Amino acid sequence: MIDSHKICKTAERLITRFGTSDPEALADHLGIVIFPNLDTDLLLGMYLYKWKNRMIFLNRGLEEHVRKCVIAHELGHDQLHRREAEDGALQEYYSLFRMTNRMEYEANAFASHLILDTQETLDEIRQGATVDEIAQKAGVDINLVLIKVTELSKLGYDLRTPHEADGGFLKNLTPDYGRQADCE
Repeated sequence: MIDSHKICKTAERLITRFGTSDPEALADHLGIVIFPNLDTDLLLGMYLYKWKNRMIFLNRGLEEHVRKCVIAHELGHDQLHRREAEDGALQEYYSLFRMTNRMEYEANAFASHLILDTQETLDEIRQGATVDEIAQKAGVDINLVLIKVTELSKLGYDLRTPHEADGGFLKNLTPDYGRQADCE
């Protein structure tokens, strides 16, 4: 069973301990080495825990907002699934946010708590902001906001999600997702 309170508290403890919610800065504080030169068309990122070394490998072509989500997701694996990662790398294919697997959902929930501040998200909702507006302001995919709202509901906040999060929203994305095409 997924423990939403534990996931939220784990993210909040990291933010409080290090004074930042920036996934890359947190990885650095935690001693997790980020290798940004994964050369593949299949993987967005990968978390590896081997011989007490913690590593995140990133596809070299990730756009900044995708990179932030991938690092946050991999930090979720580090904080919640390190023991499972001892058996092998946890690889994130282009379906990073698929939610058919408990560990993947938990890593996504962790990423949503890390990237999207709870009070700020609640304030924006109370002020009438749409899920799209919150996502755009935070520079994340709408599905990460939907995951956050779903998690806040599980934590006892009286919120209703207007849509179900699409668990495969990154399934068809390439590392350059969101890059603006040149206009002619």
